[in-house]
Amino acid sequence: MQWSHIKTLFILSFLVLNVYLLFQFIGKQQEMNIPELEVTDMNLEEELEQENITISADTDFEVPELSYISSSQKEFSQSEVSDLNDIDEIDAVRSMDNQLLTVEFDSPLEIPEDLERGALSELVSPYVPNAFEFSFGTWNHDLNIIVFFQEKENYPIYLNQHAMLTFYVNDDREITHYTQTMIGDTSTQGSTSLNTPKIAIRSLLHNRYLNAEEDVTDVTYGYYSRIEDEGTQVFAPTYKITVDEEKDYYVNAAESFTYPGDYTEYLATMLEDNYLKKLYSMADEDEEITDNLISIIEEKIEPFRSEPE
Repeated sequence: MQWSHIKTLFILSFLVLNVYLLFQFIGKQQEMNIPELEVTDMNLEEELEQENITISADTDFEVPELSYISSSQKEFSQSEVSDLNDIDEIDAVRSMDNQLLTVEFDSPLEIPEDLERGALSELVSPYVPNAFEFSFGTWNHDLNIIVFFQEKENYPIYLNQHAMLTFYVNDDREITHYTQTMIGDTSTQGSTSLNTPKIAIRSLLHNRYLNAEEDVTDVTYGYYSRIEDEGTQVFAPTYKITVDEEKDYYVNAAESFTYPGDYTEYLATMLEDNYLKKLYSMADEDEEITDNLISIIEEKIEPFRSEPE
């Protein structure tokens, strides 16, 4: 009987101890969470001021009514290739799957030193099918290639190897070749409520892409696809946020997914993993155009190839 009482007393003692420890644990958790709650409750201006981050870009514009869109890869027709070959001074071929167009200038096309961005489009458009669908994206000086993005719904499709016009420039500021890929007609994937530019900037800050002493210098919008295959792609409305006039980041305007705009890494990978493979298969057909471009691309990407493990 005495043992029964002692056992009950032990159980009650352990129960009281567990309750005490539970309350201690909850108290510690609340103390640990206080700073996080204070940061979370800050508005964007306070967070930026704390990090001495400025926004010189216009962020008060009306958010456009954009939706997710989808599209499939375009195939270039033989008549499009023939029309190009009718133009003096250029020669054109298409890849085996008809999705990559390759053009060579018989005499390289010179880019004047003082040429402005808008004039660059005018310089190349006579030699490019559907040139009106493309807008200037970037001149990547690491690879010395000029990239134009295809537009849909009047907005650019950022960094997508299947919707890109790429000019290959030599050391004398001359264009020797270009490659072109395109997507076809688009369909809308329902209506979407978009975040404001400031919410996109907050996402950039919280994902540690925006750092102390930096300045948000430009905010524009277009489309971005996370998954790039040669079937149907879905493109999300996306903010392009430029920091210190040189670093670009892409923030999904609906779901706030954030992607760094590492142009050199993306373009070098694109050239090696997609375009070169198609050019190699075209070279098997003894196409001099593709042989020349293969040599140019190989030379451009060689410094950026990763070392084999």
